[in-house]
Amino acid sequence: MKVQKLFGDRMGDEIVFLSISIDPERDDPTALAAYRRIHSDDWTGWYHLTGDYEEIETLRWVLGAYDLDPVIDADRTEHAGVVTFGNDRTNWWAAVPALLDPHEVTDAIVRIAGNPVGRPR
Repeated sequence: MKVQKLFGDRMGDEIVFLSISIDPERDDPTALAAYRRIHSDDWTGWYHLTGDYEEIETLRWVLGAYDLDPVIDADRTEHAGVVTFGNDRTNWWAAVPALLDPHEVTDAIVRIAGNPVGRPR
C-alpha cells in the first residue's frame, strides 16, 4: 500500500500492480473482493487476480518466482514475498523483496519502468 501511495496519480495510468494468488482454490473472486474491502478503500491501479492453477504455476515459473528446491517450492508457507516488475515496452524485468523499504521498491520500479516526471514521494 505504501508503494502504491508513493506513485500517487501515476497509479492506473503509467503504473499498474497485479497481485496474483498462488492458491486459487482458496482465493476465488469472492475471497479476493472481501480482502480488498477489508484492507483498503483505495485500490486504484491495483488488481488482485486468480485463475487456473496450472496457468498460475506457469506464470510463477516464467517470472522466476519459485524455489529451486522442489520440496520448499511445494510448501506455500515457504514462498517468499517478492515484488516482480517490468516494462512491457522494453521487456526489462526485475524483482525485489516485498518487505524492502517502500522508497527502495519505488526506486527499483522507476529504474525499470522509466520515470519521465521524477521520483515519486
